Formats: sequence, structure tokens, C-alpha cells
Amino acid sequence: MLTLMKQEYYKAFKQNRLYIWLILGFIFPIAIIGIFKSTRTAGSIINLGQSLIYVEMAGIIITALSISQEFGFGTIRPLLSRRFSRGEVFISKLLLNISVYIGLFLSAFIGTVLATAIFAPKYDFSQKLGYIGNSWQGMMISIMDVALQMIFVAALVLMVTNMVKSSGAAIGLGVVMIVATPIISVISLKLIDLAPILKWNPFNIYLGIASLGQVKPSIMAQIMDMSQGAMISAYLIYIVLMYGIAYLIFRKRSV
Repeated sequence: MLTLMKQEYYKAFKQNRLYIWLILGFIFPIAIIGIFKSTRTAGSIINLGQSLIYVEMAGIIITALSISQEFGFGTIRPLLSRRFSRGEVFISKLLLNISVYIGLFLSAFIGTVLATAIFAPKYDFSQKLGYIGNSWQGMMISIMDVALQMIFVAALVLMVTNMVKSSGAAIGLGVVMIVATPIISVISLKLIDLAPILKWNPFNIYLGIASLGQVKPSIMAQIMDMSQGAMISAYLIYIVLMYGIAYLIFRKRSV
């Protein structure tokens, strides 16, 4: 597994220029906070200088490429010929993607703190912001929410990438999931109005997870018409199903 992980990181840096994605994650909040004075506020800073959407998109793109490039470039053949099982290869992809997500969040977090220190030196990170706590806690909640969304969208992207053998289609779906959240929310509410049982549809669960930690559990229960525990349980079930299907397709896919 260690050998596999070394190869994964080599390909991530060589083929996908991972270092560029990480550098951009660091620069993004500095540029936004530095250029736009309106972003030097708590609302923007706890969202890492509005860089979270970049982090999410970058993570989804790298996730799709990590699978599609193996078959597109034919690098899956030497991996399997070296007696690595498809299960080991798949797990190594998941571990790579998780570490990439952590790296992207960390680079954006450091960039935000540095930008705040330079362009808003009087900003007080310890000042209480309401239900979410202070700015440090708000940043952690924002990171947690986006991380949970990324894990969900990445599962969907991996599944689609294996099904259609196209990273472009999978990336497109991931981007739509990220930027079209308001539209998805409206559609989901309409479906629930037609049949209350559709509150369990995956997109509604995804939307609920996106708001986790930002509102009180009692308010969340009223909005979602289910307890926070039930929503998290549904989220985990969908995650296991999607990653499981993605693995089964990956295992059967011809090289």
C-alpha cells in the first residue's frame, strides 16, 4: 500500500500539477481579501475569504481525474500487473483524495489568516459571532460543512466517472452540484411537496448536510422534517452506497 501511495502522489504532482492547485488555494483568499474591502468581514473570513468554492471544485476535479486518467493513459495495467488488487488501487485513490482535500483546506486556511493579518489587522478572531461561536469556530464549521459536501459529491463523481468513462461528464456533474445548490433546493422542495417521503432523496440530504452546524438542531429538524441524527444516518447510508457502487464498477471495468 505504501508503494501505491507513493505512486499516487507522484502522479498527482506530475500529471495533475497538484502543487499548482495548492498554491492557488493559498493565493485565492489573499487576492480576494486584498482586492475587495467588502470581504474583510466575519462572514467572508469564516468562509476562508470565499475560497471554499475553489477548494470544493478543485477537490472534485482531482477526484475525477484520479480515476479517469488511469484508464485514459493506460497506467492501470502496470499497477494490476504488479499484483496490486483493484481494491488496493481503489483505496489508495480514496486516501489520496482525502489527503488532497486536507491540503486544499489547509492552504486556504493559512492564506485567509495571513490575508486577515495583512489587510484587516484589527479583526478579532475571538469575538463571538452568535450561535456558531467565534471566528475560529466558524471557520472550522465552514470547513466541516464543505468537507461533508465534498465527500458526498466525490462519491457521486467517482460513480459517474466509472460508469461513463469520462472525467468531463463527472466534473460537470460535480460543478453543477456545487454551484446550482439554490436550484437543487427548489426542485427538492417541490418533490417533497408532491410526496413527503421524498424528503429522503439524496439531494435533500445533501442540502441538509450543507447547513449542518450553521443552525440549531431544533430549527434544522423543522426545516428538514427529520431529526439531525436521522439526516446524518441517511447521509452515511448514501455515502456507503455510492462508494460501494463506484468500487463495484471499478472492479469490473475492463482495462
